[in-house]
Amino acid sequence: MNTVGKSAQLGSLGLPTGDHWVRFHVEADLISYGVAVSTPPRAKRDRKPTGFVERWGGSVTRVEDADDAWLSHIHDKHLR
Repeated sequence: MNTVGKSAQLGSLGLPTGDHWVRFHVEADLISYGVAVSTPPRAKRDRKPTGFVERWGGSVTRVEDADDAWLSHIHDKHLR
C-alpha cells in the first residue's frame, strides 16, 4: 500500500483521469491507500442518426379528455 501524509491533497495520489475505487486506512498522521479498481475514461463513439425524428416527428395527434388529468399532464409536458 502507498502512504501519504494526513494533510496531503488528493492530487498527490497520482491517479490518472477516470473512475477509481480507492481503499484508505487512516492511522495517526499517515494514510495508507490502495487502488482497488481503476477504469480509464470511455472513448466517445460516433453515433449515426437513426432517422427516428424524420420518420415520426409531427405524427402525434392530440386527444382531448377533460376528465383525464394524466392525459392533460402528458399533453402539457410533451406536445406543443
